[in-house]
Amino acid sequence: MSKMRQLLHEVTVNGTARKAYFPTDYIGGKTGTTNDVKDIWFVGLTANYTTGVWIGKDTPSNLQSIYSRTPHVLIWKDINQTAE
Repeated sequence: MSKMRQLLHEVTVNGTARKAYFPTDYIGGKTGTTNDVKDIWFVGLTANYTTGVWIGKDTPSNLQSIYSRTPHVLIWKDINQTAE
């Protein structure tokens, strides 16, 4: 279990969810997309909460234009900083 927590933590320190990081007891997570970037998501955890954020459309279309700005990660961070 500790190896998995370390791997998830690395995603927020050196990986695809660096923008999710904020100082707290523990933070980790996993980003993801679907084929053709029609959905983007981030599931993260702190010592107290596990939260997921999904961004997509009712009628699937490509989200590539917003993907690099990581809105899913920033939404997650805002929610969890407030909750902590």
